[in-house]
Amino acid sequence: MRVAAFILVEFAILAVAHVCGGPAWAAVAAVACVAHVVAGLEPAALLAALPAVGWLAASRFTGNRELFFPYSMLLATSALLAVPAARSLAGIAAAGGVIAAFLAARVVQQATGRVLAVEIAAAAVVLAAAVAARAFLPSLGLRWWLPVTASLAAYACLAL
Repeated sequence: MRVAAFILVEFAILAVAHVCGGPAWAAVAAVACVAHVVAGLEPAALLAALPAVGWLAASRFTGNRELFFPYSMLLATSALLAVPAARSLAGIAAAGGVIAAFLAARVVQQATGRVLAVEIAAAAVVLAAAVAARAFLPSLGLRWWLPVTASLAAYACLAL
């Protein structure tokens, strides 16, 4: 039953991402979902990705496509947390895969070199902060507040 619930939540996230955001948003969500599957089908870990739906809704209702960045950073951080802390390099790779999918989508969307450079730098800073927070803070509660905090930091980076 646990695996079925996990798969159902993943399909819901992918469907909402595709309908509300489009193919690029769904592709980033798909990479994050693969990271969660590889990490072990843990429904509690997938809950950390659910606030991404808020960024989707905000983008849809406001028409602000820039919210794709905090959405992607939330999913990257949730992928980082899905992997057990003992396998920290695998978690960083999972998060990096989500960020790579985001950057690939931005290239397809014809983002300028300057914009891509800012997004790469901001993503690196946000990911480094998430890795540090995971390493130095107690694990209780990280699954929900760290991805949200990372996405809010990414949102703040949009002002750059």
